[in-house]
Amino acid sequence: MKKHERLLAEKFLLQRIFEEDPDFVDKTMEAFSLSRSTVYNYINRLQDAGELERVGGSMPYRILYHTSRFTIDTSKERSEDRIYNRDIAPLLEELPPAVQKIWRYAITAMLNNAMEHARASAIVCVVNRSRLSTIVGVLDNGIGIFRRIAQDIREQTGDTLTANEAASLLYSGGYTSAPDTHMGQGIFFTSRLMDHFAIRSDTALFTPHAEDADDEGSGERFRGTAVQMALANDTTRELGTLMARYIDPEEGFIRTEIPVARMFGGTYPVSRSEARRLGEIMEGFAEVELDFAGVEELGPDFAHELFAVIARQRTDLQLTRVNMNESVAAAIRRAERT
Repeated sequence: MKKHERLLAEKFLLQRIFEEDPDFVDKTMEAFSLSRSTVYNYINRLQDAGELERVGGSMPYRILYHTSRFTIDTSKERSEDRIYNRDIAPLLEELPPAVQKIWRYAITAMLNNAMEHARASAIVCVVNRSRLSTIVGVLDNGIGIFRRIAQDIREQTGDTLTANEAASLLYSGGYTSAPDTHMGQGIFFTSRLMDHFAIRSDTALFTPHAEDADDEGSGERFRGTAVQMALANDTTRELGTLMARYIDPEEGFIRTEIPVARMFGGTYPVSRSEARRLGEIMEGFAEVELDFAGVEELGPDFAHELFAVIARQRTDLQLTRVNMNESVAAAIRRAERT
């Protein structure tokens, strides 16, 4: 088998192992017309190269990542682009140019947040690489992103927010704690570019992806801010294409999407105050897509406030709804008829 064919077969094999497919050997044999002994030769080769580890059990192998770790002293380092170019870009230079572009945007945005908003004295950046994907963590010892948001809101309005309520302000992409110098879009776009994205601080979690919230509410406290990002090395996403979905060439960032279940941390938004918080984070947008995936019901007060009061006040707002079950759709229809 030629080298490029072997590399394809090895990648296919690694993907099956990553997905914990018990038939990883047979499927690789079938997909590439290989003998069983050849597949096991590939497995041995991958173990020797440090890409696989034998662990035994029903899934006898697991993917290994090559880990690089950097600690940044913010009293000495204040330029996220220099940090990226010096320490991180060389680790990712074998990735396709479009994927490198995504990582440059995402990592520099998260480093900048830690430097300029978190008041952190130290930042740890961890880069884990495999042939299939790259996982990056950015952890700082600052005030904590949700605590910083709650502090800013209290100073501006006198309102007291919980950490989860503070996290909910990030879902539209329109919030920033420094409106004079920042647009507040870095987290929004980065979270949509990644396969997996999560921010943890105190005991709260921000992620637009329900599958990344499995251990939400575990009670584990992180005093600073911890960001985790993961992306397949062969992703077809492109930074410019994704941004064009939300940014108008003349009007700017006017379109957004909000995962309703994630914003309210549950399956049953019920109160008028919840609807008003949703209305507040939709301010400034011309088009908003509300994603009701995971929402089982809507309380009548929530539905009335959002669709009979706020939507009618915002005649300039194009409000679309996706992933509604019949119960949610019926609650919205009732509210719109009042």
